[in-house]
Amino acid sequence: MKRSLNKSQRALGFISGLLLLITSCAKDPVIVTDITIDKTNATVQVGATVKLNVYLTPADADNQNITWRTSNSEVATVVDGVVTGVKTGASVITAISQSDTTKQATCNFIVTPSDGQVITISGDITSDTKWYANAKYMLSGFVYVKNNAILTIEAGTLIKGVENSKAALIIERGSKIIAIGTETKPIVFTSSKPKGQRAAGDWGGIVLCGKATTNKHDSGTGVGVAEGGIGSIYGGTDDNDNSGTLQYVRIEFPGIALTATANSEINGLTLYSVGKGTTIDHIQVSYSGDDSFEWFGGTVNSKYLVALRGIDDEFDTDNGYRGNLQFLLGMRDPNFSDQSGSNGFESDNDADGSTLPPITKPIFSNVTLYGPLAFTSTLSANNLFKRSMHIRRSSQLSVYNSVFVGYPKGLLIDGALGDSPTQAENNNLQIEKCIMAGMTANYEAASGTVVTPYTVAQIEAYYTAASRGNAINTLNEIIGSGLLSLTNPVLIPPAGSPALSGASFTNSRLTDSFFTQVSYKGAFGSTNWTSGWCNFDPQNTDY
Repeated sequence: MKRSLNKSQRALGFISGLLLLITSCAKDPVIVTDITIDKTNATVQVGATVKLNVYLTPADADNQNITWRTSNSEVATVVDGVVTGVKTGASVITAISQSDTTKQATCNFIVTPSDGQVITISGDITSDTKWYANAKYMLSGFVYVKNNAILTIEAGTLIKGVENSKAALIIERGSKIIAIGTETKPIVFTSSKPKGQRAAGDWGGIVLCGKATTNKHDSGTGVGVAEGGIGSIYGGTDDNDNSGTLQYVRIEFPGIALTATANSEINGLTLYSVGKGTTIDHIQVSYSGDDSFEWFGGTVNSKYLVALRGIDDEFDTDNGYRGNLQFLLGMRDPNFSDQSGSNGFESDNDADGSTLPPITKPIFSNVTLYGPLAFTSTLSANNLFKRSMHIRRSSQLSVYNSVFVGYPKGLLIDGALGDSPTQAENNNLQIEKCIMAGMTANYEAASGTVVTPYTVAQIEAYYTAASRGNAINTLNEIIGSGLLSLTNPVLIPPAGSPALSGASFTNSRLTDSFFTQVSYKGAFGSTNWTSGWCNFDPQNTDY
């Protein structure tokens, strides 16, 4: 028995040694120490796919299986490294080693629209968002950009306001719009209707609300509430506020009436207390159902603005606006005017004519406003065209080196409310080196009960004072023989035109580096800066 046990022990020892020998000769496991993806950032269109390739370290790892995850399956899905775009947005794709789940790699995906995709935008935009030129966007109802979000719009993008939805794009305080078009690829906001059926007021327009100062006090000191049911607040204390960038942008057929009450329309471009940190240039507003451009307070500067065939005023300044403006063009359709009276400039300090600070005192230079009589020799008996310049209610607007053509009346410095006539006499309101031409009457006085009277003779004496260097010319001297075309206008002054010389920038108000010093009066010398990006016939454009 003892001998048998020893044999068993010896056999067991032999087997154990053999197993130890086999184990010592086996290959050590190869574990993943690192994982990478061939892309760290990628873009995929909706409905398209992109294949991601994974590289493991070491390359001969035993377990090369990968688990794939997406941070947002509503935006992008992933199966075996193949990423499929579902809807526009962002998603992070993660590759995880099954050998060691702490070893991971990621790729940031942006899903863009498919070519020609129609995307409806409604409600609030509360996070950073981008609109792409290869899609078409339908703006439905009030769309607010809020919560400090930034809306970026690619050059060449087309956005249509949905009819009967009161569509409008509203950038609230603290948020921004970055809409940078180019001369060859402007960003276009237009009507959703087909060509030939579009009209002023088919949709709302664009509204920017900033934090610069205003004399409105609707919701506390220096804070206003946007009119027309929009409800957004504007104003503050930061005159350097930045609401973003608008460059090479067309806004067509905006200006819808929101309610039946007065002052309830949205303008083509409405700027509420927008600060001078904002960039605005090369903007065309066409067929606006209300004002083409209106500023309520703020300090933003702008260049190269075009108001085409608007219904109400071309450029309206109110509630303490104090920015600089240069190279502006206005063109009037003689067949359409507003029930409130259509002017080139309209300017108020506020609706009451008070002298609440900040005072409205914009500075304009190199403006050309073509009224209806530049396009027709006869107006209908019921037209409501008024003046090329209506300055009233304590405004201290100033304009230099500019040309005003073809309105029923040229200039009204209105003292019915407020003290604008006094500001003119005190040289706080300045009109210098300007031309008026082709008016039915060059001057008009306020009628009815007038707080600060200013007669036609006084307005004429003010305008024609030698120190101001203003002039009165004939229509032909400014536009040449014949009338202008609304759809194919000749904007360069004819040879010998008095507008081609005589500009001056010696006034201390024009020494700001913002102003480009030129020799000509009006918006144009020898270069037509509307070429390439403006459209003077959007009614007949296929979009």
